[in-house]
Amino acid sequence: MRAKATCLTLVLAAACGPGPRTDPGTVDARPSSTIDAATGPTIDSELADFSLVYAHSGQELYRIDTQTLAPVLIGPLTGLGAQSLTDLAVDRDDHMVGVTLDNLVSIDPATGATTLIRDLGQDSNLTSLSFVPTDLDDPQSPERLLAATDQGEVLEIDPATGSLTVVGSYGSTAGGIIRSSGDLVAVRGFGIFATVTIGDTLTDPDYLARIDPVTFRATPLGIGTTYDRIFGIGFWRGTLFGFVDRGNGTGGSFIELDPVTGASTLISDGAIRWFGAGVTTDAPIIE
Repeated sequence: MRAKATCLTLVLAAACGPGPRTDPGTVDARPSSTIDAATGPTIDSELADFSLVYAHSGQELYRIDTQTLAPVLIGPLTGLGAQSLTDLAVDRDDHMVGVTLDNLVSIDPATGATTLIRDLGQDSNLTSLSFVPTDLDDPQSPERLLAATDQGEVLEIDPATGSLTVVGSYGSTAGGIIRSSGDLVAVRGFGIFATVTIGDTLTDPDYLARIDPVTFRATPLGIGTTYDRIFGIGFWRGTLFGFVDRGNGTGGSFIELDPVTGASTLISDGAIRWFGAGVTTDAPIIE
């Protein structure tokens, strides 16, 4: 989710990218799970394949069925007015928040209805959003709501008030500044990943990058993906997914991202223009 001019829930994440976005099923009832104070959420056999991977267009919220890899429409993102959602994030207690280019909103994960938390200002340019555990190896550690901008800054957002604090930067390479190109995702026991673009040519293919949990410096992986505008990242049972906006009138792509090489593999093309994705930080790691 990004503004080109200036600029999955799989695990707890959110997505966004350069360039204002314009938008080009049915509600799925969610079963409940039990939570143990020591071990976190437990999933019985009936719930084992009910994913909490969320993705969205500018105006609609979806859940991804990780068995069929098909999007399931939850509902319209009511309350946004003329704006589009550029990313969302889900905490371990399933509270969902999202951002437009200048607003922070709460989202009802059962209906898609949004409520304004705070106007962040027209210059915020947030292109990625995710809840991030302070300790990726501790299931009980507190979580921070982080966002990244099209200039590579990493900000902490107070989810109650919307106040912003700069906590780090993606840094730069020999090719130029590393900018957020679309999303940020954090997974307990797995790590923090983001989609980024390097330098000032914002139409170049995006990179998958590993993010340092202390400094938030980005390490781009491999030679990049073959896709621009990867505005969402999701994760479920060991697999990283990417959600691509192919542009006005051309729909979107659903891809798999390799967390070691950074390579991308097409899963499917469709009519939905993907603007972001997110998933709980407690998403299962192993299939």
